[in-house]
Amino acid sequence: MWVIGDVHGCIYELNQLLELIPADDQLIFVGDYVDRGPDSYQVIDRLIRERHRSIFLMGNHESMMLAYYLRPNSREAMSWTYPGNGGLTTLRSYGMSEANTFEAFPENHREFLMNELHLYYEHAEFIVVHAGVRVDLGTRMDDQHPEDLLWIREDWIRREHEWKGKTIFYGHTPARYVLGFEQQHDIIRGEKSFGLDTGCVYGGSLTAMHARTGELIQIPAQRSYI
Repeated sequence: MWVIGDVHGCIYELNQLLELIPADDQLIFVGDYVDRGPDSYQVIDRLIRERHRSIFLMGNHESMMLAYYLRPNSREAMSWTYPGNGGLTTLRSYGMSEANTFEAFPENHREFLMNELHLYYEHAEFIVVHAGVRVDLGTRMDDQHPEDLLWIREDWIRREHEWKGKTIFYGHTPARYVLGFEQQHDIIRGEKSFGLDTGCVYGGSLTAMHARTGELIQIPAQRSYI
């Protein structure tokens, strides 16, 4: 099984990455498929074509996008179109504006976003989440808060060494935030975790890691998209 980091609308890099993964291998995506990068529409379209062999997690950006349409008075909804978060870039990729309703999206895209995204995936040997976990809540994933699974950052990075559960694969935090710009293509290697957001949309790389062998496949970004 290959775990794939944050895509953020980078369709060229996603297509190149998937060409290098054997067609029969299972995939699990950590979330953040949309926003910031130019081709969110095409990314969602490609993911739907890969659903026969894939598990998809929800990222905080999909959560904001859904909130914008389904919970419009929530804090997440108001955050989606904030310039730094990239919601307007996603709308442009669909040929839409803030005036459009959720029904303007293709039906299969709406169904994908509403029905096929999980908060975490737990295997016998490892766990995949979007952002991380709150260490002091223990190792049972049912005890974790959904907001933390989507949004946690500093508290997870700072206390990862205290985690007593299975190995965790996650995205959300670009490696350059932790390792520095010079190492933006490197994954974040913790004591029992691997951070796979290597900042493709920022000009880094799109990364896939084999959950059992540790093999890495990386596609350098064509450019920084923001």
